[in-house]
Amino acid sequence: MAIAPRHIQDIGGYIYFSNNTKGHSGKPVKIHTKLFVDLFCAIDPSTHEGQMIIRDIESLRAKLATDSLPSPAMGPIDPPRMSTGHKQRLEKIRRVQRGMAEQHHMQRERTLETNNVRAYYHINQNPGDAAPTVYISEVQIQHDKSKHAGGLYDYVSSGRGSKKLQSAKNTVLSNRDVFISGATDTLADAGKAAMQVTNSPSPALFFCPSQTANDLHIGKQSRLGSGTQKLVNDLGKIINDNQGNKVSWFVQGEGAGLLSHALDKVAGALDGHSFKFDNARTQLPKLFEKLNQRKAQISGEFLHYFQDKQALLAIASQKQQLLEQLGALPAGSGYDKITRRYLSERISALADNSAANQVTRQPQSLRGSAVTFVDALRATHKAV
Repeated sequence: MAIAPRHIQDIGGYIYFSNNTKGHSGKPVKIHTKLFVDLFCAIDPSTHEGQMIIRDIESLRAKLATDSLPSPAMGPIDPPRMSTGHKQRLEKIRRVQRGMAEQHHMQRERTLETNNVRAYYHINQNPGDAAPTVYISEVQIQHDKSKHAGGLYDYVSSGRGSKKLQSAKNTVLSNRDVFISGATDTLADAGKAAMQVTNSPSPALFFCPSQTANDLHIGKQSRLGSGTQKLVNDLGKIINDNQGNKVSWFVQGEGAGLLSHALDKVAGALDGHSFKFDNARTQLPKLFEKLNQRKAQISGEFLHYFQDKQALLAIASQKQQLLEQLGALPAGSGYDKITRRYLSERISALADNSAANQVTRQPQSLRGSAVTFVDALRATHKAV
């Protein structure tokens, strides 16, 4: 039909989404296998919530039933007495117009958005496709929105010796402990986690509301929604404003992904900033590379894992790159040498977890497979 759109890469990594989207009725739907790890964490086909997400994605067939190619301008009306040569030239022009219209139509990325999911896709007909096919390149599971705005909070006195979290106007964090939360429903829960992790009665808190999990993944890097992008910008500005200060950062869950994006906005050194991570849910090798480039302090037991599925898969899916980045960090001294060796051994042991490896192998093993994406999700959930 036409060449695959320029923004689509690795067309060979797509497989059918489910048995209901193989094209027996309506348009077939395929999805890229590189999305498997993130969607394994987000979708359990045996649950009601998982089934709702699957049905939403399958509805792409119905929603595209009236989707048709645009009609190209057909040029002048054929005169009644037209030479054969002139008629052939007009037909050639019309074929070119039609081809250009088809190419433009299929290069256009589309979006399906429901209460449960946002999917980005295009339509194409590649070799082997019996009909124009929906190709899903990105999926974002939609989480309930927190009632509290994300951003920097600090504890203020509220009378009788009590205190409460309040949006911070002063962003100077010199000699402060700062907790970047994971995607959390309530500000109160994030505040409790901040005090527990930092072991401080009044830490500063950078709150990541629950909906930031829509955009921050451990596998394929997703585009950021406006709300998450604002938090990235805010955090980047705070780090830049405190570049010359000493700050101790404690980062949890999806907060690690937010930090990774924010570091792209920081050009100078962060040699007065130390970082520790609990159950980090992001592409860890990239994060540590950015911190190392900015001379941040990453020492001691700076990476902790506590029985968190996504954090484990973040480690297991990037074992070799992660160990290489640990090896690239400045050599420690004294006790830090021991903890660095212990950390490397711990990461190797976690990455060799058989259940985790069964999940992380799927993106590669499913390529070109006749197994559908949903069937692979279902089988892997049962196996692990």
